Amino acid sequence: MLRLLEGEVLFYKGLGWIVKGYQHPGDTIVAYPRYDLLNGGKLGHHELKWLTQFMKNWDCIKRNVPLVPLAEAVKPIIRMDERVAYLLSTLSKLIRSKGEETEISGSSILALSNPRDVDVIVYNSTFETVSLLEELLNKGVIGRASEQLVITEYLEKHSSKMSLENYFKLKRDTILHFTLARAHVNVKLVARSRGYNYCVDKVEGYVSYNGFFKILERITAPLIPARYLVKVGGEIMEMESLREVYSELKPGEYYMMGGIIEERRRGWVLVPDHGVVIPK
Repeated sequence: MLRLLEGEVLFYKGLGWIVKGYQHPGDTIVAYPRYDLLNGGKLGHHELKWLTQFMKNWDCIKRNVPLVPLAEAVKPIIRMDERVAYLLSTLSKLIRSKGEETEISGSSILALSNPRDVDVIVYNSTFETVSLLEELLNKGVIGRASEQLVITEYLEKHSSKMSLENYFKLKRDTILHFTLARAHVNVKLVARSRGYNYCVDKVEGYVSYNGFFKILERITAPLIPARYLVKVGGEIMEMESLREVYSELKPGEYYMMGGIIEERRRGWVLVPDHGVVIPK
């Protein structure tokens, strides 16, 4: 059964798609194509031109997003090589406390032998999951991310969006990238076990935002959706991110380019996910 949750992998029309968010239109799923199942690799930007046929406006979030038919999406049976299976099993045993569920995401779904890194989603994560990860890092059971590991992650996923210096500032004390059994492991901690096939947090309107903001405290971060209490100008509001790169921000001053402020039923919400966050 599909979870309908951030980071989940599904197969449709010969491609591997990555689910985005936790709310979806009733008979479709918000998901982005990432992998070519036939050739066993990532899709290039030039290969995504045909994506327009799947793009539709969903009024719940006031955005054009690619929608996959729920009835035709398939939850893959992932045939992991022995190394990836060992890593997933070991990590599951190390952090399991009260019902966390670990799944492979990313390129490891293609059953590549000896992948450079392994993407893992931990669903139903709690603050206890966070504490366990921190304890494992402090005891050396899992290794802290080296400078080279952080650079590799930056080059593969973030170099088109931000500078290396900026990325280092955002991830200098990360607990979500580490080494286990000589492998680079990327973890995303998702605070739900299931998503919704209906609108649960409607966006009434939005405005673009470029400017300074101050994080006052973490609410759910580093759990995703990562929520913060922030100050924008003279206004206090929430900030919410579905991106791992923005799930470990610390209290302090930042500058945002290309962000938006959404009007939701609970008030204004700052969203950085389509922009760039720069530490002051």
